[in-house]
Amino acid sequence: MVITMKDGVGLVVEVDESHARRRVKTGFCQKLAHCLDTALALVEELVRKRLPLSVALVGNAATVAGELVRRGVIPDVVTDQTSAHDALEGYVPEDLSVEEAAAMRKADPAGYLDRSRTSMSRHCEATVTRQDQGAVVFDYGNNLRGQAQRADFERAFAYPGFVPAYIRPR
Repeated sequence: MVITMKDGVGLVVEVDESHARRRVKTGFCQKLAHCLDTALALVEELVRKRLPLSVALVGNAATVAGELVRRGVIPDVVTDQTSAHDALEGYVPEDLSVEEAAAMRKADPAGYLDRSRTSMSRHCEATVTRQDQGAVVFDYGNNLRGQAQRADFERAFAYPGFVPAYIRPR
């Protein structure tokens, strides 16, 4: 992970526990947490000890982003790699488990899409808020901003994409 290669500490949120465990098993992350308080305590300890490691937190990225805003936690850098490009098959809305999401996709695809876009809008709003609070924020090409805009979040494109901001400036 680039953040640890640059001596940083990362918090990676994974909605699917098997994905979080795979991140630890493959070395992408070094620690696993199941609750935000535990993850934040680990992050604080790693920062204090200047240990460049990453923590995989099992949770919903939209929920965690909103809670971090509520708690006033302002990371140095924020990005997102949820599968927002596919609101039906790739994204899990807030307040649904992975299993509940799978069932709802089949039972009510239109309702699921609405719920996904609403969650993506809240997720994007929390990301914009963290940028407003001073975090460096960029999109990593997953279409979260586009989905949030589709859900009528007017400031969805308040932060740049990675490539235009850092690789190929306009």
